Amino acid sequence: MDGTLQVQKTTAPAASAERVEETCETRVAGDAGQQARDSQASTAGGVEEAGPTTRPGPGRPRTIPTAQRCCPHEGCRAYGRLGDDPLHDVVGCGTYTTVHGEARQMYQCKICGRPFSETAGTPFADLKTPTQTVCIALQELAEGLGVRAVARIHGVQPDAVLGWLKKAGQHCQRLSEYMLRELRVTQVQLDELWTFVRKKERMLKAWEMLHSEWGDTWVWVAFDPVHKLVIAVLVGERSEAEAVGFLARLRARLAAACQPLLTSDSLPHYVEAILQAFGVWVQPRRNGDRGRFPKPRQVPAEGLKYATVHKERQKGRVVSVTTRIVYGRTEEIQALVEAVGHKINTSFVERINLTLRHLLSRLHRKTLCFSKQREYLVHHLHLALTYYHLACYHASLRVALPELLPTRGSGSPKQWQPRTPAMAAGLTDHRWSLRELLMCPVPVMPG
Repeated sequence: MDGTLQVQKTTAPAASAERVEETCETRVAGDAGQQARDSQASTAGGVEEAGPTTRPGPGRPRTIPTAQRCCPHEGCRAYGRLGDDPLHDVVGCGTYTTVHGEARQMYQCKICGRPFSETAGTPFADLKTPTQTVCIALQELAEGLGVRAVARIHGVQPDAVLGWLKKAGQHCQRLSEYMLRELRVTQVQLDELWTFVRKKERMLKAWEMLHSEWGDTWVWVAFDPVHKLVIAVLVGERSEAEAVGFLARLRARLAAACQPLLTSDSLPHYVEAILQAFGVWVQPRRNGDRGRFPKPRQVPAEGLKYATVHKERQKGRVVSVTTRIVYGRTEEIQALVEAVGHKINTSFVERINLTLRHLLSRLHRKTLCFSKQREYLVHHLHLALTYYHLACYHASLRVALPELLPTRGSGSPKQWQPRTPAMAAGLTDHRWSLRELLMCPVPVMPG
């Protein structure tokens, strides 16, 4: 990724309540250039206070770090602008305490003059439920519990849990779109995951078939087997039009010069969809000097590589597996897959399908938690994927420490550093908590 963006959040202590200090540093893939970290100095009494910012201004020096706070008001010229933008001018504006005793920081945009809370632009805005309760409920949803089970645990209505899920899913979708861009990967595996909304296709009545969302639904998944990163997803039908939209979404997440090896099953929709997303337009020559020029046509771009895996089954068991190279040179593709010790396969994307079925109760087999509306399936999917990328360690991504670290007691020393998929891809340098990713402000996408 080109450059990183440092995000710091500090909850200011209340004067009459117990002091609460919370500082988190988040590295998110962002624009070119690296934001300088706000320096912090320790003072007497154990209170850490950030140093003054570099922006000059009248009055006392600014002590509240606001470089990673953007104005949430869409009518403001500084809407969604972070500290490195010339229009950004946000200052601290006191604190307040909620009815549940939570101390929260207030800010003010000097461009539009309007104040806003630290929860503005996050799923916690305008919620009366304690933040900790919402975080636990959303984590339970991301770990495989159903909506009604979470509602029973916390003593709320299922509609309240669905409201939290909708806000969190929208926030996670924006965060993923901001982080997963200009990616440079070597391999991408494509597959489709089956589920259904309301009823299975074969159980629909004649009048129910008129509803466009009911029946069989497919989750299109693009997976990076090296960093275990789900680059793009799409919920829809298993049609060529959906395949074209899915590959266009994948192409938008990759860098312009990135041409990874694409592998999929034998679904015929991928051939034309990959050509539309990764191909180039050419103008054929005209035969002779008279008459119209031939229509422009799409051809595979230089470096485009695509292979398919064909499986033959007998009585539900795979008896043979064959591969076929559709685009690209055989020698180049073989050298690419052998460099990482693999063969042409779709095993890794099929394994992430199993992970998704564990993380989402809506994708469980033989369950009552199936989706009744496609909208909430999309929100739940984005919440689970963001949680998987940023908050879950992956066993195969661990790296050996340069030296052993002692542990408490007589246990064996620590020799491995666990990593999440986002850490392995260089999108962050630490494991996020669910509260951290939900409280992270999402700036406006560049361009």
